Amino acid sequence: MHLEIKKLRAFVTIVEEGSVTRAAERLNVAQPWVSVQLQRLEDMIGAVLVERAKGRLVKLTSTGEELLPIAKGLLASYDEASGRIVAIMDRDRAKLVLGVDPISLYMPERNELIMQFMARSPNVELEIVCHSPRELYEGLESGRFDLILTSLPAPRADIEILPICEYDLELFAPKEIAAQYRSSETLKGSKLLTLPDSHHPAIFSWMKESLESYAFEWLRCPEESFDALIHYAVALGVGTFVPDLSSSFPMMKRDMEMVALHQKPPLVVCWALMRRAGFRRRAPDQLWRLAASRRSTSLGKAT
Repeated sequence: MHLEIKKLRAFVTIVEEGSVTRAAERLNVAQPWVSVQLQRLEDMIGAVLVERAKGRLVKLTSTGEELLPIAKGLLASYDEASGRIVAIMDRDRAKLVLGVDPISLYMPERNELIMQFMARSPNVELEIVCHSPRELYEGLESGRFDLILTSLPAPRADIEILPICEYDLELFAPKEIAAQYRSSETLKGSKLLTLPDSHHPAIFSWMKESLESYAFEWLRCPEESFDALIHYAVALGVGTFVPDLSSSFPMMKRDMEMVALHQKPPLVVCWALMRRAGFRRRAPDQLWRLAASRRSTSLGKAT
């Protein structure tokens, strides 16, 4: 039996209002609609539920009295469930928590994506939280972040990945000592500054392994941020391997210089938007689809 909510609501409202006319006014519908719903409910039940005269309720029949508390209970449960579903929908529409690697702050691709998303989804409250990749992955697993944006590789197989952009890791050195890093004689064994391995263990393990032949002396930056890495490299007078973000980071453009290393193959780092496998919510999905469409357009132009 398919017992529609609208039939039960019409029945309960007639009883509470005492007439079909007032029930129609309360439900903001035409009077005939209320009468039809009551008639269909009675046909479904197979019994008269109310005795009425000229649209007015005279009294409930025994079957009507038996059905009334059941109908009220069903309506109360339905209304509560509907409210909770709407709350979930509103929450999904209204909020997106995006965890990002602080380095991505200087990436034009990331900033263009976020600005385009905000323009298309003005009603979404976008919260951007900066953390190290290790903390981003932990937050994604715990549900603190809806999406994260950081560099590959991801530590687990149950993470969905949407590549956004790629950057070559380049050797940058303070301008006053850049010449030292250009000489093949002095390059081997040179000091290079790097973020702590714990910042993104897989990246640093791969980078150091790829550059093993140079026998670099790796110095650890005391702070875990891109800004700190550049500041300390300049202050200490040592080089560092980073993406070329000089166009959006004034200190890097002013005080550092790229040194051609002729590394083959080049050290390419892929940055990607990530989410838990199977995770779907309205606002995060909007950003995901936008990023996917931007990437498709970019690939189309490239080909």
